[in-house]
Formats: sequence, structure tokens, C-alpha cells
Amino acid sequence: MLTTPGADPHQALRSAWVLFAIGVLYVSFGVCFGLLEYGIPPILMSRGVDLASMGWVIALYIPFGLTFLWAPVIDGKRLPWLSQRIGWIAASQCVSSLLLLVVAFGEGLPAIGLFALGLAICFAVATMDLALDALAVDIIGAHFRALAAGLKVAALALGGLIGGGVLVARFDSLGWTGTFVLTAGLPLLTLLPVLALTRADHPRQAQSLRPSIWVTLRRPGAMRQIALLSLTTSATISLVYFQRPILVQMGVPLAQIGWGLGTLAPLVNTVAAVLTAPALTLMAPLKSLALLVLLSAIAAGGTVFGLAKGLSDGVMLWALIQGAASSALSVIIYSLILKWSAREQSATDYAVLCGSSRMLTTLILMAVAPALAYFSWGVFYALCVVVLALLAFLIRREVQGLDEALP
Repeated sequence: MLTTPGADPHQALRSAWVLFAIGVLYVSFGVCFGLLEYGIPPILMSRGVDLASMGWVIALYIPFGLTFLWAPVIDGKRLPWLSQRIGWIAASQCVSSLLLLVVAFGEGLPAIGLFALGLAICFAVATMDLALDALAVDIIGAHFRALAAGLKVAALALGGLIGGGVLVARFDSLGWTGTFVLTAGLPLLTLLPVLALTRADHPRQAQSLRPSIWVTLRRPGAMRQIALLSLTTSATISLVYFQRPILVQMGVPLAQIGWGLGTLAPLVNTVAAVLTAPALTLMAPLKSLALLVLLSAIAAGGTVFGLAKGLSDGVMLWALIQGAASSALSVIIYSLILKWSAREQSATDYAVLCGSSRMLTTLILMAVAPALAYFSWGVFYALCVVVLALLAFLIRREVQGLDEALP
């Protein structure tokens, strides 16, 4: 398990390598997810696909919300290579890399075929993410949960810089094939550091316990935790998801979105995520939460004002601020998930808590995309802020409890 502060230099070096290896894999995950979340929508819209037709793209998120269905297999089944968690990580990375290569050379495939390949890739990537989160829960101690959560959000932001920024900005020169070939190489490259952690990979699950999602659901307080996480994640992601489509609607060139918002936002988000963990030790977690909700509300108002006045640079600026606030809020959310998942069946607990929130977010975004034709962006952002503020009030006690997990 990851050592606590004050350990000897050898233990400290080992702890640093654990965080590095896990962080590198999160970057790989972030590239794929960033390309899906922030790259594909503006790329398709620039090719004439309207916003109301984006539901099928958003449907690719579904595997990330269904991981709890096969999480008991990750907890209870060891593949015949490497260790339990890392075996699943390696298999998933290889599968996703292979499928991405098929997509790279299959631009001319029917839309249904590309969708099926995309869905299969998302299942592989979601499985890797599940096994990686379980590995983090198993080998990272309570003192490092906030740091690990910040690392995940920061690594995902860096991955998003590549997938939703650089690859989008260079799409016209790289083309479809070049973009996905580059993406396909990352899963294999980022797999190498974690292979050194096979000896540290010891799941918490006792041999006598049969993993089951029902064990998690019957745990006292689990349903309330799931509801709070699901709705908070939905409100947080909704505040940042549609900013790039807004810029496309305003006539901002795709390259400008990629090099501007697509690269600056992940850098700002990375800094915000890295600073959030130590900030939680200097400022009471509840005060941090309140400050971030207020910042989100201001950024949402700024986005609506910029859109109304046709100020694309202003919209991009407020999008950067909104992304930073959302990244910091995500650190708090992931810290809670790590805390609540530190039990015997960590993969299943994590998948139920995290996966359910992703599933609800996916369903909400699928419904919102066509519904935006019937109400204004001002109404949409106002609703998001009100919901986020209400949820912050409801989750305040759980956030205060993070003090117990901080060094």
C-alpha cells in the first residue's frame, strides 16, 4: 500500500512511482475520452452534423456508466497473466489499441459500423479505467486519497489536451487516419510503467467473499451516496460540456477552438486539480466547495453574457474558468469515491458509485442535446447552477468528512 508521509526515502520513491504509473494510464484514458467528449462533436459539426443529432455520439458514454455490471468479474476473476488488476488493465489497453487501428483505416465504413467500433473501444477503455481505479483504491492509503484524486483529474485534463485540443487542432493536417493511429499508440506506450507494480497489486477482497453489486447496494448509506454523486457529476459536467458546440455555433474556426480552448483548458484544469488537494488541507473542505460553486455560477453567467453579445473570446475565457472550477470539484468528488470504495470489493464498490453517476450524466446529456432547441442557454446554465448549489448543500457533511482522509 502507498506509504504515509514521513516514510524512508526508499518507500517515498516507491510511492512516487505508484502515483506516476497510475497517472500515466489516466493520461491515456484522458486522450481517448477527450477525443470522444471534446473532439468528435466539433469535428462532426464542422462537417455539417447538427447539434440535435449528437445523441448517438453521447451514447458512446454508456459503457462508462455500466461498469458495475462486470465489476464483480474484475474483483473475482484473475486473468492468466500478470496480477489481478494489472492483468485486466493490460488486456483492455491492447484491445482498445487494436480497435482504434481498425477505426483509423475504416473511415469509409458505414456509420453503424463506426458506432459499433466506437462502442467496443469505450467498453475496453471503461474496463481499463475500472481496473485502474480499483488498483488505486487497493494500494493508495487514506492519506493520499485527495492527492490521488487530484492526480486523476489532472492526468485526465492532460489527456484531454491531446485528445480534445491538439488532435482537434491538427485534424485537418493529420486526417482521420493519422488522428486515430496516434491515439492507438498511446494505450500500449502508457501501459509500461504500471507493469512494475504487479507485486504491489493485492486486492482487498477476501477469498471467501463473492463479489456482487448487491453487497454494495445493501451497504448502509450507499443509495444516498450514489444519488449525491450522480446528480453532482451531472451538474458539474453539464456546465462545461456544451461550450465547444456554442463556439462552433458562434462561427469560431475549429483550429482556433483546438489550439485555444482545446489546449489552454486542459492546462488550466491540470493546475486547478493539482492545487486542489493541498488547498483542502489549508482551507476547510466545506469552504473550498462553497467557493467553487460560486466560481461556477459566475463563469456560467459570463458565458451567457458573452454569447448574447457575440464575444467569442469572452466565451472562451469563461469556459476556461468554468473548466477549472469543474476540475477542482471533480477532485472532491473522486476523493469521496475513493473513501467510500476502500472496502473488500473495491472494483465493484467504485464501479457502482462512479459508474452510476456517469450513466445518469450520459442520459441527461442525451436528453439535453435535442431539448436545447426549445429553451435558451441562459435557462440551461441557470438550472445547472441552481442544481449544483443545492447538491453542494446536501453533500456538505460528506465533504467535511474528507478532513479525516487528509494528512
